[in-house]
Amino acid sequence: MRDLLDAVGGQRLSLAEYDADFYTTVESTDGPILKTERMQTFREPGSPSWEAYADGRWEEALRIAAEPNPELVAFFEHLDQLGSGLRRLRVVELPLTPYLIWELHFLRYRAKVGEQIRVLDARAISAWEAAAGEVPELMVVGGQAVYEVLYDDSGTPVGAEKTVEPAAVAGCRSRVLSLFEQAEPFEPFFRREVDGTRPGLPQL
Repeated sequence: MRDLLDAVGGQRLSLAEYDADFYTTVESTDGPILKTERMQTFREPGSPSWEAYADGRWEEALRIAAEPNPELVAFFEHLDQLGSGLRRLRVVELPLTPYLIWELHFLRYRAKVGEQIRVLDARAISAWEAAAGEVPELMVVGGQAVYEVLYDDSGTPVGAEKTVEPAAVAGCRSRVLSLFEQAEPFEPFFRREVDGTRPGLPQL
């Protein structure tokens, strides 16, 4: 995917611009939204559950994550009405980082309200990444656009680069779907590798 994106370039968007542009594009999507996550640690300031985790308040982080989120439910229902949906490919390295232990607990609640999540062990694509480059952090919105989400050195999101060139969008979409099919459904992975674990102190 790196080759496809580098070949065409894109439009740099600030975090606020990316947020607004993404939701506008979603309204005209002609297929599912595909999300890839490859980095093993992020910072998510503004997320109450993440902030509780980052502060070492694990039980509170879980409690907040499990609280009903009507806006999220409404978003997934809206995607269904559009004939779309959100599919997340989460690439993981074992042993799991403290952040990933938190995130996978958090994602379990998103899966329960409509997000389609699969988990892919990085070892399964080591040869693929050696040849094609590491899986980038992407949001592929139907056939309309690819957003490569950009982060600073601490793992905090700072914006995105948007690509609308049809061949690049189609190529990224095809490759993400192929990896998604290889990945394991979320729940069995969670039960085997995550359930009952809790993170150590996060490295922030």
